[in-house]
Amino acid sequence: MSFREKHLWVSIVSSVAVWGWYFWFVARHLAAGWRTDDHFTATLSLAFLGCLILVVLIEAVLTFIATAITPKVERKMKDEREIHAALKASHIALMALIGLIFCVSAAAWLAGVVDDNMVGGRAVFSVNGNLMVVLANVLLACLVLTELVRAGVTLMLLRGLR
Repeated sequence: MSFREKHLWVSIVSSVAVWGWYFWFVARHLAAGWRTDDHFTATLSLAFLGCLILVVLIEAVLTFIATAITPKVERKMKDEREIHAALKASHIALMALIGLIFCVSAAAWLAGVVDDNMVGGRAVFSVNGNLMVVLANVLLACLVLTELVRAGVTLMLLRGLR
């Protein structure tokens, strides 16, 4: 397995483990009545910062290990197939990100239309700090999914091009 493939696996495993736990944590708090929880924003902020630090540490340690067990010559080389696979995967991930952001935007617009025109205003979907935190987490989920798509497609292409 090349150094690039090892690094992609590090990215996939650390992202799935850490961000998977984080979004499970968010979902649990959403199910527990987030609209009335005074500590919702603070709780998720601390969990986010902890996960961000954790994913950076895990990736740094595992990348260091991958670097240590990979010959120096192999780490420096980047052949055409790796460049081509990374370019294709980045394009696919960009299209996925555009689609996800469009869906989030459409859902936010629809919620506004339903709230203002059909339900009767602020009583149902009033925008508060907790709602903005939920929206920020939805956007974060879009970024995490996009990164997983990029790493997964790159890995798939590298294995398929052998």
